[in-house]
Amino acid sequence: MQTTSCNDKRFTRCFWCFAPPKKTYKLLRPVIVIDETFLKGRYRRTLLTAIAIDPSNHIFLLAFLITDSETTESWTYFLEMFGSNFHGNDTRFVVISDKNPRIINVVPKVFLFAIHTFCAFYISNNIKTTLKSTRIAFRMAAEALTSIDFDKHMNAIQNTDPVGLQFILGIPKKTWSNLYIPMSRYVVTLYCSTYHLLYEKYHYNSI
Repeated sequence: MQTTSCNDKRFTRCFWCFAPPKKTYKLLRPVIVIDETFLKGRYRRTLLTAIAIDPSNHIFLLAFLITDSETTESWTYFLEMFGSNFHGNDTRFVVISDKNPRIINVVPKVFLFAIHTFCAFYISNNIKTTLKSTRIAFRMAAEALTSIDFDKHMNAIQNTDPVGLQFILGIPKKTWSNLYIPMSRYVVTLYCSTYHLLYEKYHYNSI
């Protein structure tokens, strides 16, 4: 645990990383999901989290930061602390997040060799469409492991929702598709918002 305070003695941020995750991290897939949420309990702060998925597809919390606000500085601090405890800056692994511009800016600066991809659930929820079938087809395309399956789902979107397709094509395939990402996501098309919602609901709302 490490705390940081500003000059007026007001709480700024606190980083947590427990020993068991550090000892078992090398047994997990080299895929990290980072996300942020707002604490809704007595102390209304911002929570930044980093999780992994174990071989049984269970959520494995690695580290988290409680901070006064979600800023580029807080993300930089969190990822630097995470890297010093788990990775170092010269390790190749996959980072999955939403399309938060602060995260997009910070990740390549802190992790020079990381491959930054986007949460398929987040993208699908932001497709400008009224058709539920478009979102379902997109998620299936994101999970596809062969070009035949990928093209089948993308063609289905093209035939029913060309406007939604244009939104999808505006995001590089290598940032959301299991098939086109430069490094395997181990068939983990992580819906980071869903995983972090579980932690928010069951662990942190009482903070």
